[in-house]
Amino acid sequence: MRRIPSWQVLLCLALVLAGMVANMAGSSAAVATWPALAILLAACLAAAGLAGRTWPEALVLFVGAHAGAWYLLGAISGKEGEAGASFYLALAGAWLLAWRCVTILSALKPLLRHYAVALNLIVPIIFGLWVLILWEAIVRGAGIPFLLLPPPSAIGARIMESLPVLAADVNQTIFKAVVIGYLIGCGAGFTLAIAADRYVFLRRGLLPIGNVAAALPIIGVAPIMVMWFGFDWPSKAAVVVIMTFFPMLVNTVPGFTTPLTRPPHRVAP
Repeated sequence: MRRIPSWQVLLCLALVLAGMVANMAGSSAAVATWPALAILLAACLAAAGLAGRTWPEALVLFVGAHAGAWYLLGAISGKEGEAGASFYLALAGAWLLAWRCVTILSALKPLLRHYAVALNLIVPIIFGLWVLILWEAIVRGAGIPFLLLPPPSAIGARIMESLPVLAADVNQTIFKAVVIGYLIGCGAGFTLAIAADRYVFLRRGLLPIGNVAAALPIIGVAPIMVMWFGFDWPSKAAVVVIMTFFPMLVNTVPGFTTPLTRPPHRVAP
């Protein structure tokens, strides 16, 4: 029995036809959307013909949605703020096809484990990709100033240009401040917890102080560390030491003092 196409495919077909009418009326001449509309029209017709056949329909929807979006992003590049009605209609149609594709993939229950793992990765990747596509298309199509809301492509280009600076910052922050501070804080907290477990007076004297210090907000500690150690990495490492030392101490001491519970011994018949 032949199945009826999904409402996403039918609505996409209506949007594509409306976009073609808008193009022929001359209201969207600034951005060439005919190739994207043609791709989406072919994808809608193919998906309607493949309705009920899970994998072929999902493949057609995936290719059609992303190919149409690719042409739209290429057409709007360099023509920011000049998008017309057909651009947004085609963008909405491509998004509907991607929605239908994700719906089909989410409903699948593969028996093989590696297929299930692949689906668990593909669905969120497609969802996240379309967040970026819509972000890029809307920012460029509406002509939003990049200073207010830069598109993902501009952010990616800026990151690539700033890789040397970012690498130096990562070395300064992660490999110096965070790693050194984490090792010192956790090591000192664990060592003192061993001593507190052995000597009762240390446990009773340190735990109340540790509980209070562990609740200190970092915004209250950081300025003091900067005043003591300056603006270089030692002040950041000192903040990490304080943020790790007291939680390690407070949580390790109860772990040492809690008796080990064992399952009841059963005598073999």
